[in-house]
Amino acid sequence: MKFFKSKFFIITLIVAASIAVVFTAMSFLGYSSYIKTALHYVTVPVQKLSDAVGRAIDGYASYITEFDRLKKENEELKEQINGMIDEVQSAQAIRAENDELRRMLEVKEEHLDYKFEIADIVGREDGNYMTVFTLGRGRNNGIDRDMPIISSNSGLIGRITDAGATWSKACSIIEMNSSVGAYVERSRASGIVVGDYELELLGLCRLSYLQSDADVAVGDRVLTSGVGSVYPRGLIIGTVTEVKYDESLRTKYAIVKPYAEISGLNSITVITSYEKYVED
Repeated sequence: MKFFKSKFFIITLIVAASIAVVFTAMSFLGYSSYIKTALHYVTVPVQKLSDAVGRAIDGYASYITEFDRLKKENEELKEQINGMIDEVQSAQAIRAENDELRRMLEVKEEHLDYKFEIADIVGREDGNYMTVFTLGRGRNNGIDRDMPIISSNSGLIGRITDAGATWSKACSIIEMNSSVGAYVERSRASGIVVGDYELELLGLCRLSYLQSDADVAVGDRVLTSGVGSVYPRGLIIGTVTEVKYDESLRTKYAIVKPYAEISGLNSITVITSYEKYVED
């Protein structure tokens, strides 16, 4: 009610009434044509403005409709792309698994006495190189302590150190407490591959207890000797990268780069059974 009592409303009402009186008087005096002309000049811009506003509203409505259509189409394309990515990743995983099984078959054909169990790695230590990790399979799958583990390229990774019903733990050959009977493939020089704290940080290990005159050279392959009850004979441990002399022990030793890619592993192969090596 305050609006109808306001000065703005009263002034507007007076102006409208005045215009109406003027137009009525001019009509009685015979100036109706002038009134029509004046009204035409007033109403035409209003009509043009109204048409422009209408077109703008129609255009905005069309824009909103097109935007909604494009948004829906974009979402559908995203779903299709995500589906294609899932299919590609699934295909890659299947291909990787097939490649690993194929390599395991090659190892199996070379070592008919081997029995295998593939296990996923479900936990690992932090650090540059993985030395201790947890597997998602255990005694229920035939995995037990002191079983050797290898990679898909048949390189020695290490051994099982503990096992439960559905899990097991393993350590790699670069871990400090690891030791493996070994020999140099070319010269048959024998020694023991052990973990070393400083070398572990570099992903390397050490071939120790070599004779002072042992024939060892950079590039030589180092294999498991099979002596003992943990590792079968002939698994590839790694390649000699450097040969040194221990003054205190008066023996040679060599730095060995593991053949297996120990860092970044997702799964490993456990050798659950093999024929023990017997020295002649």
